[in-house]
Amino acid sequence: MLDALAELIVQFVAKFLFTVLYGIGWIMLKIITLGHYPPRLPEKHNEQLVALFPVATIFVAITVALS
Repeated sequence: MLDALAELIVQFVAKFLFTVLYGIGWIMLKIITLGHYPPRLPEKHNEQLVALFPVATIFVAITVALS
């Protein structure tokens, strides 16, 4: 029972983080690509790439700042 509750909480947090990161990545990529990528949601595109973009940007900024 406790395992199921923990799994439910982890899934909720993961979906919430994905949604937040997707929104931030969507805005960042729209600005950088001048509105060309990503397309609107009904069209196929790599949603994981869009959500990972802000995280990768933070890692690059930390690397540049510390070097």
